Amino acid sequence: MMLLCTAIPTFAADVAATNREIAGRVFDEIFNQGKFEVAKEIYAEGFVNHGVTRDFGLKEDQDAARGWKQAFPDLRMTVVMPIAEATW
Repeated sequence: MMLLCTAIPTFAADVAATNREIAGRVFDEIFNQGKFEVAKEIYAEGFVNHGVTRDFGLKEDQDAARGWKQAFPDLRMTVVMPIAEATW
C-alpha cells in the first residue's frame, strides 16, 4: 500500500512536467519560430480551444496563430510562470 501511495505523486509530477513542456513548445515553436506544421504533433486529436464567445478547432486556432505571426512578424512570446495540472 505504501508503494502505491508514493507512486501517485510521482506520476502526477511527470504528467505536469509533460504538460508544461508541450505548452512551452506551442509558444516557442509555433508562435516564436513560425513552425506551424508541428501543431499536428503537439495538439491532441479533437483539440478544441474554448474561446470567450465560441469554440475553435485546430484549423481555426492555427489560422489565428498564422494571422498573429503575419501581423506581428517580430512577436516573441515568453512563458514566465507555467502552470500545469495532472488530471485523470
